[in-house]
Amino acid sequence: MITLDSFCALGEPQRALVQDVRSGRAPHATLITGIAGTGKRTLARLLACALLCRSDGDRPCMQCKDCRRAQAGTHPDLLMPSVREKDRSIKVDDLRAVIQALSYHAAEGGRRVVLLENAQRMTVQAQNALLKSLEEPDGETTFLLTASGETGLLPTVRSRCRVVRVQPWAPAEIERELLRRQVDSAQAQTIAALCGGSLGRALDMYENPAFLSQRTLCERTFFSVRSAQDVPPACALLRDRKDDADALLDLLEQQEREYLLHSMNAGPAPKPSKDALCAHAWEQASPRALENVLSAVLLARRQRTCNVSWQAIADKLLYTISEELN
Repeated sequence: MITLDSFCALGEPQRALVQDVRSGRAPHATLITGIAGTGKRTLARLLACALLCRSDGDRPCMQCKDCRRAQAGTHPDLLMPSVREKDRSIKVDDLRAVIQALSYHAAEGGRRVVLLENAQRMTVQAQNALLKSLEEPDGETTFLLTASGETGLLPTVRSRCRVVRVQPWAPAEIERELLRRQVDSAQAQTIAALCGGSLGRALDMYENPAFLSQRTLCERTFFSVRSAQDVPPACALLRDRKDDADALLDLLEQQEREYLLHSMNAGPAPKPSKDALCAHAWEQASPRALENVLSAVLLARRQRTCNVSWQAIADKLLYTISEELN
């Protein structure tokens, strides 16, 4: 199970935040940002448990009634907006019950925690409504906000929060978490190298029985075309894989971005499998060629939403790769 100590291992900002919460010096408001799958929501929930836990030992104990209710989202002093996951925005009406509750004392006479997940989805009106509570802090109330980034938040909201960016997980840390879940060692190593530092994505890969076959197909096609002559047989392999199209594009885009960073001396080259016959060409490609391939991948994604034939999309991508990299 992922704990606060798991996040402490990711870097100093997370470690300092956890120490402050455990020692009773929690910031009045914290904004937790980071790429998808790095555990922003998990970290915020664990911090909420630690703030509401009344154990005499290390907090959160995850055994007491307060921890269990906070983890389940049913603690009366854990305040969250009534918004559904699929809603695109968090409106002022969604925050109304939270803001009203802040005008009363805590239900159980202790600390209160306001948890706002996906805070970047708040409308300007909702953020302005929340701002008054952030500007007039109650010593017994702590705000925990999560967001994919700071862009969607008003400067006045950001300035009243301690911003903690959750960094991508190191492959060794992801591999360790997978091994704790009894994942086969070789599979854990493969997934850790491919998930881009996203633990959430790593777990999705493990739980998807088709992942390894999709990865093999991606490398035998997009990463194995040496010239235009190699395109037709690669197209044949992709012809009946429409149901895997989005997963294949995900794998292609992620690894392509890693090659692009490597070409600009900003990161290591990906570790291809034996199925990638043109890994050397990708590793030696110029930044401009890789940017052109990335543009083609992004175009393919847009075409998928417009119901363009998967075969036409795959054919065009393969020809573009053969032209740019060879």
